[in-house]
Amino acid sequence: EKGKQHKLTDYHLRGEMQKANANSCSAPMVAGDREENSKSQSSKVDEILSVNSIQKDFSSRFDEVLGSIDSVRKEINDCTQRITETEAGISDAESEIETLRAKVDTLESKKKDSEDKVMDLEARSRQNNQRLVNLPEGAEGQNPCEFLEKWLLETLGVGAVAVQRVNRIGPWRDSTTAPHTLIMRFLSYKDKQLIARSRANTDIRYQNQQVRFYPDTVAGLLQLRKQFDLIRTELRKLGLRHGVAHPAKLLVTYQDRTHAFKIAVAAYVHVLMGNMELQGPTTFKEGQT
Repeated sequence: EKGKQHKLTDYHLRGEMQKANANSCSAPMVAGDREENSKSQSSKVDEILSVNSIQKDFSSRFDEVLGSIDSVRKEINDCTQRITETEAGISDAESEIETLRAKVDTLESKKKDSEDKVMDLEARSRQNNQRLVNLPEGAEGQNPCEFLEKWLLETLGVGAVAVQRVNRIGPWRDSTTAPHTLIMRFLSYKDKQLIARSRANTDIRYQNQQVRFYPDTVAGLLQLRKQFDLIRTELRKLGLRHGVAHPAKLLVTYQDRTHAFKIAVAAYVHVLMGNMELQGPTTFKEGQT
């Protein structure tokens, strides 16, 4: 189309020139008129050429504008497509995150159940164990089981007990430092309970050195039971019968009824502030569980 337009312009220019020549030949003119007519024709030709040049320049620039518009339109379409794909990807990712979050919650619940079971199994495996603190290093000799069976019989005045295994926690220490704790395992749970009852309210000594017995409890279980320390102090002040049942449950007896609590805050609210209507101040705070 551009080529045809240029050709039409050239034909038009040639026609104008031919007409001008014909007019100049058709009638005799004086020299001055011919010069003016020639200048006029030359001026018209220049104007036509100038218009033609402007038209060409406008056409080329208009084509550039159209090309730029097409390029921008293409880029916008590409951006729209990318945004659509990104939104779809984000939606899929959010759905996957929700699914993974649900799986994580399930796994955490199973993990907690497994940890509780492992802790319970470990605690039950230690039911026949007893810890002996502050017994001098080496006092048990080469046969610690036989030594403890004889020493417990003489010291506590109990019947024959069977000690299955004995070991100390950690490497050997000299007499200038505190001795390691000794753990003994009884053959039966009855023997262990017999020793526990016999040592109650008894000052037990070995060669004028006080020794103490403690249950062999799992560390995680001790931490769970520790939350009841403050409220147990208040219960002792009030003279209420209480204790901690396996694995970590506070038992409180009031008016011939036993109440069980797994959380210290619940025990505090129910026992010291709630239904039991007890007298006396308390220093237990909810934030200290």
